Amino acid sequence: MRAMKDFQIGTITLLICSYIHLAASSKTNSTKQLPETPKKFKAKPGNGWCVDARGLEGSARRFLRGGCWSAQNLCESDPWCVAFACQDTSATGTSVIYTGTDCTSNCEHLQWVTDPGLITGASSGGDSKWASSKCYVQSALSSTVGAVDAGSTSFQVQDGSIFSVGDEIRVFTELKTVTQVSGDGRIVVFTPFRGAHQAGGKVLKTKASPR
Repeated sequence: MRAMKDFQIGTITLLICSYIHLAASSKTNSTKQLPETPKKFKAKPGNGWCVDARGLEGSARRFLRGGCWSAQNLCESDPWCVAFACQDTSATGTSVIYTGTDCTSNCEHLQWVTDPGLITGASSGGDSKWASSKCYVQSALSSTVGAVDAGSTSFQVQDGSIFSVGDEIRVFTELKTVTQVSGDGRIVVFTPFRGAHQAGGKVLKTKASPR
């Protein structure tokens, strides 16, 4: 009888410990999941800050105190921000956002701001403080099919399904509001373009329609 009771107590203890371990593991994993936002940030392979195909970072950026959630919120609300890298979700981490707004490093290099597709991965460069960091890049974007003429209010993109009427978008360096989206990817904006822009440029969603 004593052996049976000891066996039952041991089994219960094991089950409780297993439950606590799974709960803690689930909590840890969940903190790494960032909420989906209109810009639809996607993690790039590797760990560290964002880098291009050459493994280099030299793009306009600024650093901030705060974890992944803080960096995501700031980047989401900034129409010139296209990516961020963060160490963790806590408020005490260090993050970097890639933007021309309030830039503090390499501010003259805006290639990533106009084409986040140049960001291909992440690297810590041997810095242990960034060894577990991730790079998140905006994926809610498309490319223009043809040139955009100065004075025009319409253009065509490769994938119009990304955009909706009322969305705020950035076309090259001009901020626009979408008034019409056609099935063939034709987009109409509220105000005419100030300048002409070449084909293949990136069109980025900066804010979703309030509807």
